[in-house]
Amino acid sequence: MWQQLHGVMGLWLLLAVGLALLSGVLRSARFKGWLGERLVRRWLAQGLDPQHYHALHDLTLRLPDGSTTQIDHVVVSVHGVFVLETKHLQGWIFGAERQQEWTQTFYRHRVRFQNPLRQNWRHLKALETLLDVPLAHLHSVVVLTGTAQFKTAMPAQVVQGAAVVPYVRSFNAQLLAPEAVQRILQQLDAQRLAPTRATHRAHVAHLRQRHAQAEGASPDSTPFSATVPATATATATATPPAPAPAPAAAPRPPRPLADAVEATTPGRTEPVLHPEPVPTTPQATAPCPRCAAPLVARSVSRDDGAWLHFWRCQRFPECRHMQPRTVQVLPLEE
Repeated sequence: MWQQLHGVMGLWLLLAVGLALLSGVLRSARFKGWLGERLVRRWLAQGLDPQHYHALHDLTLRLPDGSTTQIDHVVVSVHGVFVLETKHLQGWIFGAERQQEWTQTFYRHRVRFQNPLRQNWRHLKALETLLDVPLAHLHSVVVLTGTAQFKTAMPAQVVQGAAVVPYVRSFNAQLLAPEAVQRILQQLDAQRLAPTRATHRAHVAHLRQRHAQAEGASPDSTPFSATVPATATATATATPPAPAPAPAAAPRPPRPLADAVEATTPGRTEPVLHPEPVPTTPQATAPCPRCAAPLVARSVSRDDGAWLHFWRCQRFPECRHMQPRTVQVLPLEE
């Protein structure tokens, strides 16, 4: 009798431990990411014609500087290269297209995470370099696979669930020739690393090293002598003391600049100004090719400080047409 009772208790204990382990696995970020990528892979396979859309999944590519970048999905067609970043989220999402971080609210918990559009921008820049493809032919798409809901205006390049298929098919303009599509597919197949655990671990190690360097680097952590060539060290140490400062000059009139950044440059005492490019064509000469509505000018700040300019349909988000826009940068007035 006691042996049977101990046996039943042991089975219940094993069952409880197994359920606890299963619950931990299902709630882990790695499993949620894997589930989201599987869902997107199934939606693409069911909704896109494989003769016209070629989907690649879990791409790990090595960059020229030796680091790696991992892309969830890439869809190549004559309408461009679609770069998909998958996020399996729940709760409420607060965030804008240009914000550095978004906020996820789930019950009483708030979590801030990196804007996936900014994360996917690095993927676009990597493909632009590796494939030698113009940036205008690369389309960034963020796919939300969970039950998350945007409580702010959802950015144009963010879609939810299976809506990724009609979003990809909404691009009708032919940007690439069939020969270029085959060339891109061959390049991706030749340059991708094997999708193994060793590749994933190495990529995670690269990410941690990059984040550690980004957090540890500060303007005051690097001595000024490290930026001076070795041949100029003696001259720099023997420099006579600086003369007395001149009387303060009258303030300059304000300049039409979007941003002013002060930088301590040797031999220069006034700030170094980085202006935002000023467009010379604020109005489009042609309407939207999809719905004939007017096009409006939009600009997005990139990670490297430059600006990406494009035209977007005035009927957004009903119509999501976008096309590149060239601008002329006006020189600074001295």
